[in-house]
Amino acid sequence: VDGASRGNPGPSAIGVVITDAHWKVLEEIGEYIGEATNNVAEYRALIRALGAALAQGATEVEIRTDSELLVQQVQGGYKVRRPARRPLFEEVTGLLRQVRRWTIQRVPREANARADLLANHAIDATIPRDWAEYSVVFKEGPRGVRAVVPALPGVEAKAPSRAEALKQVRARAEEHLRKLRARGEPWPREERVRIRLED
Repeated sequence: VDGASRGNPGPSAIGVVITDAHWKVLEEIGEYIGEATNNVAEYRALIRALGAALAQGATEVEIRTDSELLVQQVQGGYKVRRPARRPLFEEVTGLLRQVRRWTIQRVPREANARADLLANHAIDATIPRDWAEYSVVFKEGPRGVRAVVPALPGVEAKAPSRAEALKQVRARAEEHLRKLRARGEPWPREERVRIRLED
């Protein structure tokens, strides 16, 4: 399962992939859920997945998600402190009581790519993306300036000046995104981390 939110809170959707014990795909779900936070979307994805699995007669479920918060709260490691999330947590526990056995585990994001794709397709289908914002990394050398957009593989430019390199890489990024949209593929999302070095 996966939940996606653009803005956090912002336009959100869920992605669900249900397989049998031999990894045969039984059902795929991608649904837009309106404005929500990322954590609410993760819960809504799990609720939808459990409902669908129960409808197929499941008695044992193995839940996989890339949300550490969801795993810890469902397992009881973290308390559900936000009042808005409490009803979602209670709905999940109610559904889990209907199966004989269940497990939940966190998997790397790349192992959850299909559910992520379904969620992002659902947002794109409802709110088509016509803009994006990505970081540009500049590398200056004796022969000019190289500009790279790390979130878009292969999108880079080299020019005599920083301004010209930026202009060129912007044009290449636009071309790259137009091709993705034409193929019906979601645009890459950029993840940022905040790092603080202590002395």
